[in-house]
Amino acid sequence: MKSGLKRGRKKGADGERMIIGEIVNRLFKPNIERLKARWDVDGLINALNHRDYRIRKKAAEALGEMKAKEAVDALIKTLKDENPEVRKTAAYALGRIGDEKAIKPLVEALKDESLDVRFEVAKSLKEIGYKKAAELPKLVSEALNISRDEAFGILENIRAGKFDFFRK
Repeated sequence: MKSGLKRGRKKGADGERMIIGEIVNRLFKPNIERLKARWDVDGLINALNHRDYRIRKKAAEALGEMKAKEAVDALIKTLKDENPEVRKTAAYALGRIGDEKAIKPLVEALKDESLDVRFEVAKSLKEIGYKKAAELPKLVSEALNISRDEAFGILENIRAGKFDFFRK
């Protein structure tokens, strides 16, 4: 068994579990298109936790295209994924679904380190439609640690489809 291990991998039981895990992962990679065709929301939600960021991204995209309200909580958690492409796609999906529950986490995501994620978050907030318009200035002000006037300005820009203010 020792000779089959690649250099740098753990030896013993932990190493064997790692190798088995990699083999299982490759053999049982979720087929996102099939899950989507079967309307398997639970399978797609599980795929949001896959090791491969491309699988997580495709799963989030599929959930958004399906407008799967059952996936809102999982997509909100995905806004904190380690990969910016996955976070961006989760924001897109939440915008497509349009559930008001996503407003506060999306406002928080306006602080994301990735400009692409912040753009998508702003578009998603616009997509959701400000059903809670009275709360938004306060949420944006608190999330970004800015004045209410600045928050109103940002919300007006988002409403108008202008996202240049993110480039600061």
